[in-house]
Amino acid sequence: MFPAGHSRNTNSNLRDILLHKNHLFGRLALDESELKEKMSMLNSIETLSNKDLLRVYECKLNLRKYSIDDEKYTE
Repeated sequence: MFPAGHSRNTNSNLRDILLHKNHLFGRLALDESELKEKMSMLNSIETLSNKDLLRVYECKLNLRKYSIDDEKYTE
């Protein structure tokens, strides 16, 4: 009854949907290697050390000249 990605949908693999969604959004701001590192850290956050937790969101963002919502935007 519920669409794929909805928390009450029991037929779809919610974990895979969220991993894909996070990858799509993450690659807008991070290089692929840094995105893989951050996704790995976030997917194992319960096992990170205090030192790693302090830097879990430290990253170099790729800034764009135009907003991705701007019709002038091109990669």
